[in-house]
Amino acid sequence: MEHDLYQLFLVSPDAPFAVIKRAYYARAKECHPDRFGNSPAKTAEFQRLAAAFNILSDPVLRRRYDRERNAVAGIDWESPDGPVLDTEADDILEELIVGNHAPPETSLATLLGDLAKTEVFITFREGKNCYYRRQFRHAATFFRRALTHSPQNILYHVFAARNAAQLGDPRTALNHYRQAIKLGSRRKPPLQMPAVRREYETLLKQHFPLRYRLREWLKPAAPTGGPDDAEQELAALNRALTREYRRQISAPERKNLK
Repeated sequence: MEHDLYQLFLVSPDAPFAVIKRAYYARAKECHPDRFGNSPAKTAEFQRLAAAFNILSDPVLRRRYDRERNAVAGIDWESPDGPVLDTEADDILEELIVGNHAPPETSLATLLGDLAKTEVFITFREGKNCYYRRQFRHAATFFRRALTHSPQNILYHVFAARNAAQLGDPRTALNHYRQAIKLGSRRKPPLQMPAVRREYETLLKQHFPLRYRLREWLKPAAPTGGPDDAEQELAALNRALTREYRRQISAPERKNLK
């Protein structure tokens, strides 16, 4: 971009998310095209604001931008490698379209232009900022709010899972991972989400090794992304646990019969 993004909002490079959000709301109202007869100049100015806010409100994109301008430092960032879903485009659509119930033709500028409809988007971004600043309890609150509005959003479940794992709650984390994988398998075409599946497998292996071994034993091949993959795996696991429980119970009885 031509201008320093922070200067567009008249904030300092170390401004927290809350300050940037307030500045964006104020500036967006000042130059919204609807107030100026869809003036081309105002439209272009607003589009610059929308694009700038998208970068500065996302902790990963902001970090990348800050590195390029050799500014903000000293924050303990933990950025995952690559996209959460199959591609970065999938991530963008999931956050902007699915999370906010917007029509397919929605763009970043039109979505952020209607401030009344950005509540879920902003809530998730607030949670994401808290997560990358390791403020996990605050992040959990924002992710819960986002999921209350949009329980079908895969990104919300993935970040809620990561956050729950950081809070030492692997059961909740695994549940969110399963929901994300289930939702992804039902998309057209199905999403494979290898990174999410790896995170799920790692967490299961660390905290529930017996379940992990049984799952590996029951799994003949890599997940195919079928529509009921998560339910089938859970049902198979439950059957295996039931067989093991019956075997342990019946062993003393068989011994008494000898």
